[in-house]
Amino acid sequence: MRIDEAIDKINGRPSCMLILMGILFNISNQAFTLLAVGTSMSGFMPYRQWSCLSNSTKCQNQTTNGTLYNRDTFCNVPLQVGRDFIWDTDGRTSFAIDYDMLCDREYLFTLSNTLYFLGAMITLPLGGQFMDLYGRKRGIQVACAFTIVAVILESLPATISNVGVLIFSRMLIGMGCYISYIGTITYNLEISPTKNRPIGTLFYAYSWDLGYLLMVFFGYLVKNWNIFSAIPAVILVLAIVFVQLVPESPKYLLLNKHDTAETKQALRWFIKINKSDFDIDTVELETNAVTKEERTVKENFKDLLKFPEMSIQTSILCFQWAVSAFVYYGFTFSWSKLSKDLYIGYLFAAIGDVVAVTCKLIVMYVASRRWGVIGGYAAGALAFYLAIVPYEFPGKTLSFEQLVCLLGSVAIGVGWGLIFLQGVEAAPTTHRAQINTWVCAAGRIGAIGGTQASLLFNWNRTGAFVVFGSLAIATSLLGFRMPETKDIIPPETPAEVKRVYSRDTSKSKPKGEPDY
Repeated sequence: MRIDEAIDKINGRPSCMLILMGILFNISNQAFTLLAVGTSMSGFMPYRQWSCLSNSTKCQNQTTNGTLYNRDTFCNVPLQVGRDFIWDTDGRTSFAIDYDMLCDREYLFTLSNTLYFLGAMITLPLGGQFMDLYGRKRGIQVACAFTIVAVILESLPATISNVGVLIFSRMLIGMGCYISYIGTITYNLEISPTKNRPIGTLFYAYSWDLGYLLMVFFGYLVKNWNIFSAIPAVILVLAIVFVQLVPESPKYLLLNKHDTAETKQALRWFIKINKSDFDIDTVELETNAVTKEERTVKENFKDLLKFPEMSIQTSILCFQWAVSAFVYYGFTFSWSKLSKDLYIGYLFAAIGDVVAVTCKLIVMYVASRRWGVIGGYAAGALAFYLAIVPYEFPGKTLSFEQLVCLLGSVAIGVGWGLIFLQGVEAAPTTHRAQINTWVCAAGRIGAIGGTQASLLFNWNRTGAFVVFGSLAIATSLLGFRMPETKDIIPPETPAEVKRVYSRDTSKSKPKGEPDY
């Protein structure tokens, strides 16, 4: 019996495996959210939160006659804290203030987030190999422990640290986060029953959104940036403890360690919590160490040249992932500039993420993958172009610019989720893991660009919206070149990719085409 069949037979009602998977994500993934975008709170730019001192003529002259407290006023006139103005942040601290990352040194804040994603890119080719060598559990725990040390380094007060340490710690955090992320994703997929894998993706998506809401919650309650930055370390300690309570992945034990006895011991644990009557001791598990699907990176790359449909498809996916990450993180690190209120801005962004995930689920089951991508990115582009319109809502809660950008990011979120699903379903089994690694790496490149994109709003807001809208339009148009993958049987080899484009539901390969 194949290990997948054994896991499916163990799955009872309710599915404790699914609940287990959800808890694992809900513990660790919330820390990932806080670490990825939490600098928006801990390093916020208080360009609106300052007040002139009454004895400073220079400052008073700049803020009279309708001139607002904003970045231009603050940065274009040399003002000194304590002499010309005081911070009006309601006691909230920021490492951007402590390390002087404002105005012409704002690039240091952007660099700190860029190095986070650079660390993630360094990890991508190593994380999977690390997990294959040392196991899912040990890999997750070591990565969490490594990240905790880096988080503590990041959280050190400016009196005993410096900006170089903070920036370097961000790269270390990115490296640790993504090793743990890869291990958690892998463990999730390997213990999930086949029929529940689509639902499993929701645990990941909603737990990320919950982390977003926690960022706003803790950001509002915890005003000291050092303490706020250290909160993910507590969450990661809980993740280490939880992972210790569960067995190693049965698939890893069987297919990597080739240890049937340990595999059955792990499966007995799942049988017990699921209250299943499946007798694993009477089953002989298949232990094929090497399969036809195992191929080297070099051979997979050659196949991209050999099978043009697969190479075109992979190239489009890489571009779409890069654009999606660019837009998502471009806005993630810019909501404080687009919003009238720091907390309200990120609260609406978190709610927008929840809406995007819910819409994606609806589209996934009732509509077309292909048209969902095309429509999602087209709607996003329209919203970004509307943001150029000089219109203002009355009041101080939500601006028109912020509202349409929020709607645009929701539309992009729906499209990105469908691209992920479409890419997995259209890629051949023999090359799926490698293709996913390539497109994910492209997404990290886009994320690095997204951290720089926040500087576009300092340069020219209209130009920034034109860039975002144009990239979204290009992504939407490329969606016409991708196949519809709903209800299609995924291809097993590169030769079968043509079958996906022709909507052929048979599993036979096209005549005259080689397997490789």
